[in-house]
Amino acid sequence: MQCPGSSVLALSLAMLALPVCGMPAMAQTRDDVQIALERTDDLIARAQEVVAGTDNPQAQDELAFAVRIQADARADFTGGRFAIALDLTFKARLHADRAIALVKGLPDPDRVLVQLERTRELLDRARERIEECNVDRARALLRAAVEMQDRAEASAREGRYLAALQLTLSARERAHRALRMCNLDENLNESAERALSRTDELIARAREAVREHGADDARRALDRAVELETEAWSQFRAEHFEASLRLTQSARTFAHRAIRLAGAR
Repeated sequence: MQCPGSSVLALSLAMLALPVCGMPAMAQTRDDVQIALERTDDLIARAQEVVAGTDNPQAQDELAFAVRIQADARADFTGGRFAIALDLTFKARLHADRAIALVKGLPDPDRVLVQLERTRELLDRARERIEECNVDRARALLRAAVEMQDRAEASAREGRYLAALQLTLSARERAHRALRMCNLDENLNESAERALSRTDELIARAREAVREHGADDARRALDRAVELETEAWSQFRAEHFEASLRLTQSARTFAHRAIRLAGAR
């Protein structure tokens, strides 16, 4: 299953608004939400085992946040607000996953999300261009890339961030090969401009989330996102498109982090 609005994954994989993409709306029955809550409880218990005894305050904060959000999810479940409970328990799961990742040195979920978004955006653009290319091998390679990206997004939803990162990078490499077979390649000017626009939209959502719910750490993440995005636009205007693309992706990472730390519903 792909997240709604796959062109931006806004994955935002509502995995990671950041939260995570979860079950479709029709699946939000009491039993389905109960199962989701129990799975989050299991993950939080595992995170508590991993984090216990470590000297990693960031992981401890992430775990504490997961516990608080899960308590809210339980309260909403008891009150019959199943959609809200489902959203919150996936957010709690993200924070528990992140606590484990911080201790075990796994990829940062926020950064993995940005890489997933970048690949999905490339695939969306490549599909339009390769449709006009009469090279069957290129079309087959693009289909393989899309399938690999679907698996990457599924891995991210399941908290398997290293697998998600490896799969999405492989999908991106296949998409580039398909474009080259058609004597095409990624237009960095266009890619950077689109990425900048989407990061601006994400920062606007982050600003709203931080205004309503944000603590100091969320505000700091937002400030860093704005700073990086400002520099990304400067590099774009100077026609340094690769640098602009890297900077806006970093800005998007911090914007996602601000939303997550704000804990916005």
